[in-house]
Amino acid sequence: MHKFLLLPCVILFPSVAIAQTAEGLYVGGATGVNFLETLQSSEATTKIGTEAGPMGWGAVGWSFGNGLRAEVEGSYRSSDLDGISTRRVNGALLPLSETNGSAGIPAFTVNAKYDLPVPPFAIPVQPYIGGGVGYGWLNFDKAAGHGFGRFHLPGNNTFSAPDIVSFGNDGAFAYQAIVGASVPLGAVPNLDMTFEYRFFGMARADIPVTRVGTTGLRVNGTLLANVTRNGFEVHDHAIAIGLRYTFGAL
Repeated sequence: MHKFLLLPCVILFPSVAIAQTAEGLYVGGATGVNFLETLQSSEATTKIGTEAGPMGWGAVGWSFGNGLRAEVEGSYRSSDLDGISTRRVNGALLPLSETNGSAGIPAFTVNAKYDLPVPPFAIPVQPYIGGGVGYGWLNFDKAAGHGFGRFHLPGNNTFSAPDIVSFGNDGAFAYQAIVGASVPLGAVPNLDMTFEYRFFGMARADIPVTRVGTTGLRVNGTLLANVTRNGFEVHDHAIAIGLRYTFGAL
């Protein structure tokens, strides 16, 4: 009796064991939400808070038929800024006023994924794990705020004045860890829906930070300005839902 009850599930959803035998070229993509951890410079001179934002990725890969898959992926994450604090003339981290902008992170990685072997029950879920390495860019789009900083002048002199602080971009080594599960869609052969959690990280990216005085004061005809670099490491968490299609899968 139980066998007859399970038969419709097997017909509608190929078993996990069958899913593992799929071999060939595949394409996939997903969209979701990312949670970028607070960015703090390596010398603790700057702290940048962020909000949850959108993320997405697309990949082309090859399934070897034994549970192992290899792929090349492009991804993008974006997070609006939720405040910027910098070290001021008194050495304390104080928030800038009128902050705006966002942090965007495009990246390219080479990933390896492995479909975990599980008993071939009639539950159409295939769990998998994976990881990847590559290169990413931390891009601050119009990220700026108003503060009060110290400008270094010729002759080892300094001058404190109101300023606008803005941030640039830089790239660094990127890596990620992936935990997911796929579910075959019985209505479309070879098409799977995927659910994933991802941890994404980047090594130190040296971001140019520009301070420009807002008082109009000039020294030797030049407006007060300083350009320094702050090193930021990226740690990001994301959840995503997507689709994967395997060409010619059995």
